[in-house]
Amino acid sequence: MTPFTLAGKLRRLGSLLYEALLLAALLLAAAALFQPLFVWLGQAAWLHALFQLYLLAVLYFYCDWSWRRGGQTLAMKTWKIRLARADGQALDRRSAALRFAVLAALLIGFPALSYLAWGRVLAPKQAGIVAALWLLLPYGWAWLDPDGQFLHDRLAKTRLIMAPPRKAG
Repeated sequence: MTPFTLAGKLRRLGSLLYEALLLAALLLAAAALFQPLFVWLGQAAWLHALFQLYLLAVLYFYCDWSWRRGGQTLAMKTWKIRLARADGQALDRRSAALRFAVLAALLIGFPALSYLAWGRVLAPKQAGIVAALWLLLPYGWAWLDPDGQFLHDRLAKTRLIMAPPRKAG
């Protein structure tokens, strides 16, 4: 028997939706800080690539900082969920980096590659549907997984567990 309780699918999905809103605000603020470079340097392709890497780095540092300091992002705190390794222990730098890399591949890489590849064969709308299916796969996986885990948590050997109640004091 495990010393922790796994968070339910609906709780995790609720937290995910809230997290998406928070990350959108974070990325908008980060993008606003970068925009003067476009004004000063123009719309060069290398600057757009640097901008994308910058936004990915902002996401990484937010996730790494949150996951390794208490195992919770703001959304996870609200939904009383904590991220832990499969054994229930806190994430270290390697575990956090692995989870982020798996998430980035599943949520950005595969859908983008799918859209680009299928865009050569299918109409843009159909290619978009295939890419969206790739995007939904990590979450739909939870209904097939024996523990109800999202695909990225299964691959990264992490778990979203119920956070212990805070002690009053």
